[in-house]
Amino acid sequence: MSSPRLEEPGRTYRGAGPQQRQEERRLRLIDAAVEVFGTTGYRSATVGKICAVAGLTKRYFYESFTDSEALLLAAYGTVTDRLREDVLAGAGRDPADLDTRVRGALTAFFESVAEDPRISRVAFQEVLGVGPEVDRAYRRVTLEFVDAVLFVINPAIDRAPDPHLHTLATGLVGAVLMIAQQWVLSERPQPIEAVIADAHTILSSVLGRLTD
Repeated sequence: MSSPRLEEPGRTYRGAGPQQRQEERRLRLIDAAVEVFGTTGYRSATVGKICAVAGLTKRYFYESFTDSEALLLAAYGTVTDRLREDVLAGAGRDPADLDTRVRGALTAFFESVAEDPRISRVAFQEVLGVGPEVDRAYRRVTLEFVDAVLFVINPAIDRAPDPHLHTLATGLVGAVLMIAQQWVLSERPQPIEAVIADAHTILSSVLGRLTD
């Protein structure tokens, strides 16, 4: 009786089934994409280079992704999810002290950007001008950050979200993202404490009007 092939559905290898191994390979490719796109850029990257960094063959690339743009979308989603989680964690759990929540969220955001330059390059530079699908992802992620801002401020302002509040939150997200983008691109960047303070001035000025 012949032994079952490794590709056979349900076959386990070192305790991992086929689906688990595929997901592990997919995550390795995403990690490699963050490394490559975040250091040398998306436009100069090749599938072969990504696979080499991931330690996988091209066969496994096309197992999970149709092309490099699909991988860029996955890498972009990964780094922005990480940023948004850091923002929410930095805001803390005290619903009453809005200033503390805002300052904590901003500090977590800018520290994450500063600690890993690959994140900011993928999130703020490499996704620009790629194509319609990436543009749609950029708008979707922006709205997710708007939701994060609403999550941070709503407990303190005691007000249900409405179109006016959503518009203000959108403007605040745009301001912070632009500050971060220009900060990381600057040849002489300000100290992180100064950048956080400037962003906090903008947010506190607007949010102060809502709590008066």
